[in-house]
Amino acid sequence: MAISLALDGLNPQQLAAVTHHQGSMLVLAGAGSGKTQVLTTRIVWLIKENNIGINEILAVTFTNKAAKEMLHRVATQLNIDTKFMWIGTFHSIALRFLTKHYKEAGLPSFFHILDSQDQLNLLKRIVKKANLDETSCSTKELQKFINYQKEQGYRAADLQANNLRHEMSINLYREYETICNNDGLVDFTELLLRSYELFSTNQNILNLYTKQFKHILIDEFQDTNQLQYKWLQLIGGKCLNVFAVGDDDQSIYSFRGAKALNMQAFLQDFNVKQPIRLEQNYRSTSNILNAANAVIDNNCNRIGKKLWTTKNDGNKIKLYEGYTEEDEAYFVVDEIKSLYQSGLKLSSIAILYRSNAQSRILEHFFYTQGLAYRVYGGLRFFDRQEIKHVLAYLRLIKNTSDNEAFLRIVNVPARKIGAKTIEGLQTIAATENVSLFAACKMLDGKAQNCLLQFTNLIHTLQQQCMNQNLTQIINSIIELSGLRQMYLEDKKNSIERLDNLNELVNAVTNFKVEDGQDLVATFLAHAVLESGDGQAQKYDDSVQLMTVHAAKGLEFDTVFVVGLEDGLFPHENCLNQENDLEEERRLMYVAITRAKSELYIIRACSRLIWGKRISAPISRFVNEIPGELINNISGISKIGKNNLEEFNLSGANSNNWISEDRTTNVETKISRIQLNDQDIFLKIGDMVEHVKFGKGKILNLNIDGSKKTAEIFFIGIGKKVLDLTIAKIEKI
Repeated sequence: MAISLALDGLNPQQLAAVTHHQGSMLVLAGAGSGKTQVLTTRIVWLIKENNIGINEILAVTFTNKAAKEMLHRVATQLNIDTKFMWIGTFHSIALRFLTKHYKEAGLPSFFHILDSQDQLNLLKRIVKKANLDETSCSTKELQKFINYQKEQGYRAADLQANNLRHEMSINLYREYETICNNDGLVDFTELLLRSYELFSTNQNILNLYTKQFKHILIDEFQDTNQLQYKWLQLIGGKCLNVFAVGDDDQSIYSFRGAKALNMQAFLQDFNVKQPIRLEQNYRSTSNILNAANAVIDNNCNRIGKKLWTTKNDGNKIKLYEGYTEEDEAYFVVDEIKSLYQSGLKLSSIAILYRSNAQSRILEHFFYTQGLAYRVYGGLRFFDRQEIKHVLAYLRLIKNTSDNEAFLRIVNVPARKIGAKTIEGLQTIAATENVSLFAACKMLDGKAQNCLLQFTNLIHTLQQQCMNQNLTQIINSIIELSGLRQMYLEDKKNSIERLDNLNELVNAVTNFKVEDGQDLVATFLAHAVLESGDGQAQKYDDSVQLMTVHAAKGLEFDTVFVVGLEDGLFPHENCLNQENDLEEERRLMYVAITRAKSELYIIRACSRLIWGKRISAPISRFVNEIPGELINNISGISKIGKNNLEEFNLSGANSNNWISEDRTTNVETKISRIQLNDQDIFLKIGDMVEHVKFGKGKILNLNIDGSKKTAEIFFIGIGKKVLDLTIAKIEKI
């Protein structure tokens, strides 16, 4: 009965996707088209109506949040325990394979996953050991190089140098591989590469899973990179039922290795004759969708679809052009303040920008106006300092050969163990081929007592943890290590740090594992996977500020897209390459389709670049939106309908407004002027308020005989030239 009700709520295209019977299928799922419902309902349909076992389905997502939501929906609809289902991220699924077949994969029984920062720290030490400095070898660039090679499926041994710098990177990559293999370390990219190699070299294990999985489902397929696609081809090659869901128009992560063309390759490689298109949008108004369609239609390399909705047209898209970035920010914050006062929740409003640097001026105006805001993308829970310290203790308790964990906490809290002592330990460890922990008892000198106190602490914790559950273990670490006392004495961050430690205890209290699994090892793996997931958490009512990249997958009632200037959005680095420009256009498409009811598109006519004010041409993406969809509320560019054309001046002195054409004969421009019969001076840059036009900023002041005029840029109105002998304005 539950199944029929679920199917009854689907539109024809969703129903066709859910009940697709034979062969692989590509589902083009447009923004807001209900793809999550389609995926989960298909899993339920396969189990309930086709008698497919829960272990015979492999469903792969890109985020832990998506995987958890999928598991929850399936569990709710089927009323089953989904603990043993193969639903998870690429990384978590790969980890599951490697945990079961660690010997065949060439790994120790307990291997540790390096997060991005741990990997970077290890590379810094490798670079230092090679007597290189940051100027000759950037560790961040080396990290990108290694991860990129792995995403392409290449080991250091597979690469051939084409210049000296490339040769240096390959040699460092080789050294990195050696250390990881010796210490049982696996980074994020290694998880997938190692599992791919496991299947490539072990036909029996590959056959085990190709026979087991009768159906494979992949979410957000447009975000797959080359290695993920090759991995899918390998494990799904003999499966005739690979179900890929994605939107090539939302492929915006090429900098992470994502390949939009994987979707077109899938059509050929998996023999899909005609994809199913989910084009009905349940999120946005018709005007917003028509704008999104018009923009993305300018891209050539796409499979193609057209979003539509049964909703009404909705309000037109509001175009506002500020004179400067300050005007841009002032308008945005002032408009949000009005929306909030009219009853709209701040949390239902988002400001999207191309570059993180754009948030500064917006934050300033939010602060001065007293409006709550949040810059989306702060440190996630498992990335926070105090949490990583506790986890490092946990890692070292589990495996004293974990040199990364040792280096993080050997002097946290401070134990008078300095850099020279660490260097001495590293020398002994390298010479004797032992871990840093083992080297502690071999180092002579003043620091030996401090080191022995630390190793004794770890041994004490190991003994205590043998008879404790995970909650007790974490509490023991926090207390006996001295971390709690250290943060109690941290006057600046004490409350926040201790609250986070408390939340960590709460997290492990509710952590469950399958029978036979190592509790500590599983939790450590869970923590690393969670730290790699960039999904949002719940916050108090506040405006959300974020990059467009960070906004993907989210939706808001009202969206402001700022900085719409050529060179900023689209970014100047992408203007000369067609593929790059197409990705920028997909980024604009994502930005537009985040809005449900109201969309503002905003730019500054000039912007400070390296301290110099530069003219900022309007973004080509604005020009790609049909004029009839736009309400041009500033009236600077000739785009859309200018509401100033309908501005009613009746009841006001007609001399109050002088067209810009009438300022051409003004003889003298000045920077300061006195209002008639008032001891008040106006200067360029002052904010003023007009009885009819509202708030504005003075751009120019002119005097011609007895006539004094001011060119003022009014918020929401645009530029006007007023006769100061008549105009009713007040200085703010």
